[in-house]
Amino acid sequence: MSSTNYLVLLLLPMLLHRGAVTSFPIPQPPPAPENTTLEYIDPTLPPLLPDRSPKCSIMVLQHVFADTAGAPPISAPYSPPLDCPSPWSRVVLDLSASASDLQKDRVAAIWLSGAELLRTSTPYPLSPGVFWRVRKDITRYTSLLRSPSLPDDDNSTDPSSSTSPAFISMMLENSNSTFPGFYSVNVSIHFYRGGVKTEGEPIRLSAHPVIRGLYRDPADLILPVSNELGECGHGFWFRVHNESDSQLVTLTIPNNTYRAVLELYVSHHSLDEYWYANPLRASDSKANGGFRQVVVTIDNLYAGSVVPFPLVYPGSINPFFWAPVAAIGAYDFPSYDLDLTPFVGLLLNGREHEFRLAVKDSRPFWLVSGNLHLWLDAWSDGVEGALVRHRVPPMRLSRQASWRGKDGKSAVDGQVIVRFLGWVCSSKGNVTTSIRQRLKFKSRVEVVGKGAVKQAAMEVKTRMDVKESVNRAMTGKASVSVEAPLVMRTERASGGGGTVLERTSMVHGLTEERSMETKGELESSTVADRQEAVGSVLVGRDGRAVWGGGDTKSVYLFRNQKACYLRTVNVMGGKVTEDVETAACDAVADA
Repeated sequence: MSSTNYLVLLLLPMLLHRGAVTSFPIPQPPPAPENTTLEYIDPTLPPLLPDRSPKCSIMVLQHVFADTAGAPPISAPYSPPLDCPSPWSRVVLDLSASASDLQKDRVAAIWLSGAELLRTSTPYPLSPGVFWRVRKDITRYTSLLRSPSLPDDDNSTDPSSSTSPAFISMMLENSNSTFPGFYSVNVSIHFYRGGVKTEGEPIRLSAHPVIRGLYRDPADLILPVSNELGECGHGFWFRVHNESDSQLVTLTIPNNTYRAVLELYVSHHSLDEYWYANPLRASDSKANGGFRQVVVTIDNLYAGSVVPFPLVYPGSINPFFWAPVAAIGAYDFPSYDLDLTPFVGLLLNGREHEFRLAVKDSRPFWLVSGNLHLWLDAWSDGVEGALVRHRVPPMRLSRQASWRGKDGKSAVDGQVIVRFLGWVCSSKGNVTTSIRQRLKFKSRVEVVGKGAVKQAAMEVKTRMDVKESVNRAMTGKASVSVEAPLVMRTERASGGGGTVLERTSMVHGLTEERSMETKGELESSTVADRQEAVGSVLVGRDGRAVWGGGDTKSVYLFRNQKACYLRTVNVMGGKVTEDVETAACDAVADA
């Protein structure tokens, strides 16, 4: 089905109600929530774990975040566990937390020696006693967990170089100026050994069963692309206020690097919290349309970009939608991988190189950071390479708008195909890596009824193809296709006393299809996450939710060649009425 038809089908049930601008009745306030403990959940899969208990577990951080707005991150020393040194088959980060009372949702992150391990959000607690848990597979950070201290002198890999002590840090800026709640947080790391599946046992699935390009083994070295003053400032992430506010990190790459992948963490806040529903109006500089693009350059040369997934935070749109089930990705923000291997040949000269991060069309503010994953040739002190092809045509971006007073509509469409090709000669042979990335984007915003009704629809479609050949013979290829649609309709009416009653219906989703072929073996997987929500909220003069309600349906599906998994969670009025898991492929096929 084409993306245009998909958006039309999603919009159809909303468009059928266009006549009801301010005519819907104002419901009576619901009864006050009972003071009961509630577990807030993210209906995905549990991490893929070995069939045994952790070899060892360590508590790395424990803190109560009360009035911490403006304070630096909380830090604690970290060292690898002595009783179970690497290698590990799995490493899992485990965050468990609770809220003492009512509070807003707060963005948070965890870093190890400046490298980001997790970006997350707290819930929007609607009653005291809310608790939740986030578990993330962090096996890809094994080299950092094993040797977390970075050299003091420009990322030298000489083991005799002096190093700074390793710290694990967490940022969570909470404020008690409006709500009294504080967050109690425990962070542990579990280290596993042994296989992830015992003969005869059923297959266990991963919360993020993704294929990271062609590369199964974790990197040998991870360099933070982050704010080096984060420990004494406002975190290791960079704060980007507009598209000219780019952030720069200089790094020296080891001369025996043969592969490089930049992992990006991105989140949008304040004026750009709802960038995906931002209209385009020539008369308003703030209404610059619903398009954003995170761009990476190396020494001022374009190296890749992503259009980020539109995160819906627990306090966004209608906080009653996300209690107790979180929106897609809200507790574990997605990160984005850019394969920089074709550029490695430009970096093998022992000099510093500039890695720059920017957000096109952005408004205040965005939080961005990255981790540069490097694979090193243990059998060579230096390798050679070159960038052969760098085709980056300008994105074909179309912007159209038509407004009369408060009503009107706007559209933004864009697409581009970029190609990179480079080779690296190491002990593994002369390896050529080619990358093709295709991006298609569309955004529609319409306002009717003298500003009383707003409809927004957007969709991002990307496909990344990576091919690897040795001495001109192809040894592997991988592809990743992602679709992220979002459709939202909001009707507004006066609630009396300066309040506004908002009725919203929305649908959003994230689908990832991945395939990898190496040595004649093909692996593929699909992850599809979809949510539908409808409800009302009364918004006070200060913009806070006074009361409201909502119904949400979440469907999470995973399928590969060996297993299927489907989880459906229905929430009505803040209560879970259905939570069903099944591993039956027939059920998945019928979903």
